[in-house]
Amino acid sequence: MFKQFNSEQVNTYEFRSHKTYTLNQSNVNRKQFLSESLDDTATNYYNFARINFYMSGSDLASEGDKFNTYPTIGNRFNNDKMFFNKFYNSGSLLFVSQSQFGDGIKKGSFSLTDNSTAATIKIVDDSNGNLYSTNATFSQSSETSLSSSTNYVGNIFYDIGVMAITETASFNGSVDYADATSGNFSISYKATKDITTYEYVCEAMPNELNQTQNETIFSEGGQGQLKGNLTSSLFPTYISEIGLYDDDRNLMGYAKLSKVVPKSIKVPMRFYVRMDY
Repeated sequence: MFKQFNSEQVNTYEFRSHKTYTLNQSNVNRKQFLSESLDDTATNYYNFARINFYMSGSDLASEGDKFNTYPTIGNRFNNDKMFFNKFYNSGSLLFVSQSQFGDGIKKGSFSLTDNSTAATIKIVDDSNGNLYSTNATFSQSSETSLSSSTNYVGNIFYDIGVMAITETASFNGSVDYADATSGNFSISYKATKDITTYEYVCEAMPNELNQTQNETIFSEGGQGQLKGNLTSSLFPTYISEIGLYDDDRNLMGYAKLSKVVPKSIKVPMRFYVRMDY
């Protein structure tokens, strides 16, 4: 009842799936950073952001640090559309658990809404790693796009689930960007998961696999004899499940059919078994 696959019967496919998450302040780890703060934790997060993300892009970086144009970690699509020139002495970091973003946050899917201040702050990403406000009353430049190097308010590092709000200017004259995420807020994004699918083509020719493995066909005490109503040559074998085995015939997995299928003795039968990893 075993049959070996050939090379053409085992196929591999790669595809990327996305799932939408909506989280609030209780599900997101927010950390305020501040240079030379009396709070060691705030200083440590400032150093974390500076060393890992903004070593070269900010005016706070020393000349010796500016040999590298891009951050050390966090972003791997080095392009001139991601900006790092707004890293100042203070800001905030948002961390999302990897269990909630998988292999990364999908570019262009992130949004943040903060309703805890006198004005609602809305921030989205531009697919290039920059965060910008869609409803700001004040902008640094009306002559450039909302996500330009002048108007952007922070960065998102898609593949590690980290967002940094670095703008310290005013959002509307009474509310600053530093106030964003300090109270109740929510974020929404699409998580990414890369999946490998193995497809096994299981073929049964008319002259093979025609014996059942179901022990209930034998008569009780009949020493291997079939029940009387099952001795006809016209009685078909039924396929109910397909097992996948390793070279030592250890069962590695199986596919169970939604209903049994009669095994044909006239035409070849083909079943496709797909397993996702």
